[in-house]
Amino acid sequence: MTLTDEQVHALFDILSHRETYTEIEAFKTPDAVTDYGYPFSRTAAPSLVVQQPQPTGGGGLSGWLRSATTTPLNSAPGTPRSRTPVPAADQQDAASSEKGSVQGRKGGNGSTEGEGDDDNDDADSGTPMLQALLTGFLLPLPWLRDLPRGFWSVRVQGILARMGAADLSESYDKGALGTRKMLATGASAVIEMLGRGALSGVERAPSSAAGRDEGGEDKHSKVKGGKDKHDKGSYDVNKPEDLARAWDDVVQQLVYGDLVDELFDHIAKTDDFESHSPAVKTAAEYTLIHLAAFAHRVFIGSPEGQYLLKLLENVHSLIPYKLIKQTLRVGNAATMINGMMRLLLAKLSVTSVTNWFGITQSADDGMNLLQRIVSLVLGWDAGEFRKVADKIEKDKAPPSEEVLRVIREHVAAPREEHELVRRASRANDQSIVVAILCASDDPARAEGLTEEHHARCLEYYSALLSVRDRDAIAAALCRQTPDLFTQAIKDLVAAYDPMIRSVHARVDIKEHLDGAQGFIDDFIRASKPKKNAGGVESLAGVDEYVELLRRNKGLLYRCMSAVAARCDDVWADLRVWTNAAARKFRKDDGDWKGSVGERLGSMFAGLEDEDTKKRILQAVDAHATYLSTLNDLSSARLQFLVTTAANSNSSNSSTSTSSSASSPTVGVLTEGPGVYLARWQSLLDETLITPAVPRGGAFRKGRDVKHTVAMGKTGVGGGKVAPAREGEGAAPASATTSGGGAGVEAPDVSVVVEVLGGAFRELVRERARVLRGMGELKSAEKSGA
Repeated sequence: MTLTDEQVHALFDILSHRETYTEIEAFKTPDAVTDYGYPFSRTAAPSLVVQQPQPTGGGGLSGWLRSATTTPLNSAPGTPRSRTPVPAADQQDAASSEKGSVQGRKGGNGSTEGEGDDDNDDADSGTPMLQALLTGFLLPLPWLRDLPRGFWSVRVQGILARMGAADLSESYDKGALGTRKMLATGASAVIEMLGRGALSGVERAPSSAAGRDEGGEDKHSKVKGGKDKHDKGSYDVNKPEDLARAWDDVVQQLVYGDLVDELFDHIAKTDDFESHSPAVKTAAEYTLIHLAAFAHRVFIGSPEGQYLLKLLENVHSLIPYKLIKQTLRVGNAATMINGMMRLLLAKLSVTSVTNWFGITQSADDGMNLLQRIVSLVLGWDAGEFRKVADKIEKDKAPPSEEVLRVIREHVAAPREEHELVRRASRANDQSIVVAILCASDDPARAEGLTEEHHARCLEYYSALLSVRDRDAIAAALCRQTPDLFTQAIKDLVAAYDPMIRSVHARVDIKEHLDGAQGFIDDFIRASKPKKNAGGVESLAGVDEYVELLRRNKGLLYRCMSAVAARCDDVWADLRVWTNAAARKFRKDDGDWKGSVGERLGSMFAGLEDEDTKKRILQAVDAHATYLSTLNDLSSARLQFLVTTAANSNSSNSSTSTSSSASSPTVGVLTEGPGVYLARWQSLLDETLITPAVPRGGAFRKGRDVKHTVAMGKTGVGGGKVAPAREGEGAAPASATTSGGGAGVEAPDVSVVVEVLGGAFRELVRERARVLRGMGELKSAEKSGA
C-alpha cells in the first residue's frame, strides 16, 4: 500500500502544521528554551543569572577621578560617552570571541556567560523546526552572525525564559481567543510554510531541468527576439492563473537560476524594481496581494484587530520621531550612534544618577525610553481591565465578596495550582470559575452560584488575568534585573555598527524614516472604521489594503535602491546571504537522505497494523479533499479581488468628474486569498474554551467564540466583526465569508499525528542538522575570507 503524490502532500501538510504549532506552544513554559539547543544554552538558567557588574574603575564619578584619560564604558546612566563606539555588554570579556555563529558555538568567547564547550550544542532539539529555520537562515545573516554567543544564550534566552516563567493566561481561562493566541497561531501558519519549503525544497520545473545547452550557454538566458529569460510569455495581472504562474516562474529562477544576482544589480541601477521583467512585475503584484490579505486578516478579520490597532497607534504616538530625525542629521557616524543610544537607552531616574555618582549600587536603575514606551502602553491597557474588575465589584448585585476574594487569590497563585484547576475543570465538566471555587477552602460556594453571577465571575477572572499578564510582560522586559532587554539592544547595535556607519555616510536615513512614519500614519487611517452615507460604521476590505500597499511600495523600492547604489559593501554582503538562502530551497540528494516525500512514504509503509494504515489513509484523503477545497476558495477570492480592482480602475477613469458620493465603493471582500489563512483559522477553531455555564455545559471551541473579545479591550466593540462597506454587486459567498475557510471545517487528523508525529519530528531533526551545517559552512567561509 503506497501513497500517491496528493496523499504525500496532504500527509506532509498535516504533520508540519501540527509540529510547528506544537513547538511554538511549548514556549508557554521556560523549559522550551533550554530544550531548544543551539544557539541557546541547555545548562544555565539565564533568567536567574545576575551578570557581573562592570569594573568600578570603568565608570561613574569615582572612576573619572581615578583615570581622567580613560573613556568609561558607562559614563552616563546606562549609556556610553559621546564619541565612544558602543560595545556589546560582554564585549570586553569577548575581545577574542567568535567572529560568527560557528566560533560562538565552539565557546570562543571564554565561556564567561554560561556558553562554551561544556554545553551540548549537538544534542537533539526539542523544537527542531524552529531551530532549523533559525540556524539555517537567520543566524548566517550579515552582522547578525557577528553577535556574541551571550546575546542568544543569555539575553534572548533569559527574556524567553522570563516570559515562560510568568505563567501567562490561556484562552481557556478567559472564555475568548486572546491576542497572544491569535498572533501565535498566525506566526505558526506562516512559519510552517517556510518550514515545508526548507524541509522538502522547491521542485525543479521541467523547463529548468537541463539548465544549459550543449554549448554551455544557459538555455533560458535569452529567448527569440532577445527578450529577457524571465519573460516566459505574457502575464495579465487581472488573471489569477497568470499571477500564480509568474510567482512560480520567479521562484524557479530565484532558487535554480541567477535571478537573485539580476535583481540585486537591477535595483542598484533604478528604484523601479518591477521594470526588471514582466514576470517580476506580476510576481510582485501577487506578493503584494498576499501581504495585504495577511494585514487585513490581522487588523480587520480578527476580533482582536482593532485592539491591536489601538496598541500600534499608542506606540506610534510615543516614538520621538522628531528627536530621532535630529540625531540622524549628525554627520559623524560614531557621534550619531552614541546620540541615538543615549536617546533610546538612557535611564533617567534618581537611582541611575546615584549609581553613577557611586552613592548607591542598585541593580534596578529605572527604565530607558524604549522600556518606558512598552511599560506605558501596557499600563494604559491594564488600566482598562482594572476598570472592568472595579465595575463588577461595584455592581448593584455583584457576586459575593468571598467569591471574588477566592478568584483574586487564585489569580495570584503559582503555575502548578492554575494547571491543577484547569485539569479539574476539564475532568469534571465544570467551568473554570466553578473549579476555582471547588478548590478553595469552602467548596460550597460553588453550589449557590447563579448563571448570572457565574458570567460576571468569568468576566472578573478574565479582567484580572489580563491585568496580571500585562504586568508580567512589562516586568520581564522593563523591570526585572539584570536588564536583558537593554543589553540585547546594545549587542545588536554593536554587531550592526559597520552597516550603520556605511549607510549613514552615504544614505539620507531621515528621508526614509519620514516615509516609514507616513506609511504607518496611512496604515492606521486605513484600518480605522469608517462611516458610510447612512452613518453606519464599517471596516476596510482587502482591496483597500491592496491599494494602500500599492501607494506605498515605492518607499521600499527607493530605500533598497539607495542602499544598493551607494553602499556596495552592505549590498554585497546581503547578496551573498540571499544567494545562500535561496540555494537551501533546492532539492539536494547529497546531504539529505532521500526526498521528504519518499521518507514519508517509507514511514507509512513501515506501519505494521493494517487497521491503523486504513485509518490514516482515510484521514489523509479527507485532508487532501480539504486542501483542494481551500485552494479553490483561495482562487475564487483572488479572482474576485483582481476583478474588483480592474472594475474600480475602469469606473474611476470613466467617472473622474463624478462626486465621491456617487462613485462606486470598494471594500466588499472581507477575506483575502491564501490557504494558510484557513490553516491559521483552523488552529484558532480547535482551541478549547471553558464552558459558558457553571456545570454540565459543553466545552466550547474557538469557532464558538471567534467573534468575541475579552471585556476591557479598547478599540473593539466585543461583537461580530463589522462587514466590509457595501458596493455595487456582491461577492460570492466563497469569497466574502470571513474566517479563512469560508465555513469549511478541517477534518479530524489526530490519528495521523499520534502515529507518525514522533517519526516526523526525527525527520525534521535530521534536516535541521543539514541546514545548520550549511549555515555554519557559509559562516566559516565568510569569516575566513
